[in-house]
Amino acid sequence: MTWFYMILGIHLLAVVIKLGVLFYIPALKDVAQIQAFLGKYKMIDRYANYSLWATGLGMVAVTSLELLFQMWLLVSMLLYTLIFYIIKRVVMGRMEKIIASNKVYARDEIRTLKVENYCVIVVSVGLFLAIGGLMMTKPF
Repeated sequence: MTWFYMILGIHLLAVVIKLGVLFYIPALKDVAQIQAFLGKYKMIDRYANYSLWATGLGMVAVTSLELLFQMWLLVSMLLYTLIFYIIKRVVMGRMEKIIASNKVYARDEIRTLKVENYCVIVVSVGLFLAIGGLMMTKPF
């Protein structure tokens, strides 16, 4: 099980990196900062995605394939995927729209981005609590 915990640690580090966007957005003040951040984040996000896939497969490899067919784990992975989909569509989509607006400051759009970001944080926390509950209780 030592390998499992080492792989799990790398997996959780990749999750934290992907979620880091939610906590950096409040510091963004103008379109130039958003553009610079989005360029760097996309590169880091790509490597985090590769890490998540590789460590996910690694965890299955060191445990068992039967674990993958447990309903509680499948529902947890679905919720997990939903969190990252929401971040990609809502937060990253709004950042792309701000950049495409060709405004220098885009104060109203940035304010909307920050409000949407806080909403995504609340939804993500709720979904992570649901995932934690599923993993602790294994109800089905």
